[in-house]
Amino acid sequence: MSYLFRLLAFALLAASLVLPYAARADTPTRTKVRVASVVSAAWLPLWVAKDQGMFDAHGLDVDITTVQNVSSVVGALGRQFEISGCTPIDIIKARLRKLDIVGTSGNTQERSSNQQMRFVVTANGPIQSMADLKGQVVATPSLNGVIHIATLNALRERGIDPKGIRFQEMSFANMGDQLAVGRVAAAEIVEPYASASMKKGVNSLGDPMLSVGDPVVLTCWMANGQWARSNHATLVAWRAALSDAIQYIQKNDKASRAVLAKWTHLSNEIANSTRLPAYHTHLDDNDIEIWIRASLAAGVISGNVGAAGSSVN
Repeated sequence: MSYLFRLLAFALLAASLVLPYAARADTPTRTKVRVASVVSAAWLPLWVAKDQGMFDAHGLDVDITTVQNVSSVVGALGRQFEISGCTPIDIIKARLRKLDIVGTSGNTQERSSNQQMRFVVTANGPIQSMADLKGQVVATPSLNGVIHIATLNALRERGIDPKGIRFQEMSFANMGDQLAVGRVAAAEIVEPYASASMKKGVNSLGDPMLSVGDPVVLTCWMANGQWARSNHATLVAWRAALSDAIQYIQKNDKASRAVLAKWTHLSNEIANSTRLPAYHTHLDDNDIEIWIRASLAAGVISGNVGAAGSSVN
């Protein structure tokens, strides 16, 4: 009996040493990717890929940090974060500062068939066209962002001098109220606020974003250039996971909107009624070049910056 007991104890000890190793051998190592993004429906593929296991399936361990402004993340790329959400102008401005920042993939596109932006005015008010804005105050989320650049581009195309208009920065959430009380004459607004404002007595003067291109990249992803060029396989897996998430969103609208509500803390009513963007992972130097031309024409940037090498595929 003593011999059998010792034999059993030896077998259990051997199993305790072997099994964990075998379990570890069967579990592939995942690549850690630290990601920064803001709270917006634009970044739904990121959250779906995280919650539905697409990143895991492609060998990535993605850690998401929510930030207030992605422009502030540029200096942390390659150190605190590997990848960050952005707009093309963030990449352009970084390159103007001689920073090695590149686009890694697309995220959303503005299309005539799926418009996220609206230039809105009070219904039945004095502003019937952009030509009526001279001497007026217009709300903008940022004087240096793609939304404002698009508005300046649309004004220029119509022969309207933006210098005759006063632009005031404010949050999207406040634009509808400021329009209602007459403190601003127009607003550059995006979803979900655009759809909500249309229900509160405003008219749309169109989508200035389409003056830049149709389709045109609205949001994308960026990284430190050295890191991106040294981690090609990781970026391939990153884009594949986001593509899987986009396909999931297209096929599972209700479940995807539940993910949106979870990450944005929007009410189910708003999450279910929000017009989702056109998600698309493609991004190349031409997509950045379009915004370079628009930014130069609008006078938002100055200097010599080329689009060559601004994206990594």
